[in-house]
Amino acid sequence: MEPPTPTSWKQSESADAQAIWIKTIWSQHGQRLLQVGIGLMVAAALWRFGLEIPRLLWGEQVFDAVDLLNRYKEVNRWFSGMPVYGAMNNADYPPASYTMLWPLVGWLNLSAVRWLWAITTLMMVTWLGWLGMRESLATTRWEKVFMLLMPFALYPASATINMGQAANHVMPALVAGLLLMQRSRPVQQTAQEAACLPARPRLIRDIIAAIMVIFSFVKPTLSAPFFWLVCFAPGRWRPFFLVSFGYLAMALIATQFQSGHLLSLHVDWLNQASTQLGTRGHANIHTWLEAMGLSDWMLPASLILFAAAGIWTYCYRRVDPWILMSVAALVARFWTDHRMFDDLLIWVPMIALFRLAKSMPWKRSTKLIAALLFTLNWFALMGPARFLSDPLSLSSPLEIAIKTGHSLLWLSSLIFFLVLARQLVAQRHTVEAVS
Repeated sequence: MEPPTPTSWKQSESADAQAIWIKTIWSQHGQRLLQVGIGLMVAAALWRFGLEIPRLLWGEQVFDAVDLLNRYKEVNRWFSGMPVYGAMNNADYPPASYTMLWPLVGWLNLSAVRWLWAITTLMMVTWLGWLGMRESLATTRWEKVFMLLMPFALYPASATINMGQAANHVMPALVAGLLLMQRSRPVQQTAQEAACLPARPRLIRDIIAAIMVIFSFVKPTLSAPFFWLVCFAPGRWRPFFLVSFGYLAMALIATQFQSGHLLSLHVDWLNQASTQLGTRGHANIHTWLEAMGLSDWMLPASLILFAAAGIWTYCYRRVDPWILMSVAALVARFWTDHRMFDDLLIWVPMIALFRLAKSMPWKRSTKLIAALLFTLNWFALMGPARFLSDPLSLSSPLEIAIKTGHSLLWLSSLIFFLVLARQLVAQRHTVEAVS
């Protein structure tokens, strides 16, 4: 290893000086800034939820609860034995998803379904806020309130409510399930320590975690890249088999109500889903390829990015689970076309960035970058969503700036986590070599 040069010393000293200056400012004004942020989030949450919940419950405009209504029709047709794929243009969910959606939309009339979806949405957003408060390493009362309010105030949650999308239901189940799997992983223990954690409680936790992760796969475009964590992060095979066979069971149940068999129905689903590929939304490889005139590469590029995420997850499977989940979330945001309601994925790296900024072991420069990226992401998701609502055209310079800013910010966040994971693995290898 080459010795540090005077230039690198100066750069390190400059970064540390900036970090110390930021820390001094935060110690003097941090509580006031948090209080201002909380006030803004309370106002945003009241405005956004007060606007979107009535639209979900009673709205009759073209986009009011449109996705919930589509899922309602699809699930009822599916379990009535009527064809779905090829008969309904928007039916791009796999067979297992309809089994998982049935408890929410399959047994009540439409009015009751809208109420049930609204109630469960509020419950799931509250769960997401609680997870953020618990996992963010927030210590002060104001920090905890800030993290609790964040999902309610950011635009993705309210946009999801308006259209009856599934992101609010998917994200807390996905994150909680993955964390439970990871924290039940085997570690080096003495016999006495192992006796304190017998096999049965670990099995029960794995089953509960698998149920949550399986449910999150109700929308695979959102959650599929996280499956690599199920495969590699827990350090054992049981979570993988529980999730795989559990999902297979959901698909087999669904096939009992259709004329086709398991393979043919999935072929029909893939054919239907392939017709939905396009340039909806922003900040994803489909829109970038479309802008470069490479639309034919959309599907191959998605598959390559998905496979690359799997290889990376395997190579860095021992790093902090929040870093793994952040990379998966950002890959999930990029790998296929997403609209603004799926930007709730960015909540995951935001929590990870806050954790890094609060953690003691990290270098000051790392904590400074994490704090900066968290702040920029917070401003990005607190902003108005109206400039993201057009799925195709860039109608104004401001819209161009916002969409480009999102792309650059989320790519920068992804690069930050990739570099950080590499540094952690390099440090571990150095420690192992010395020992």
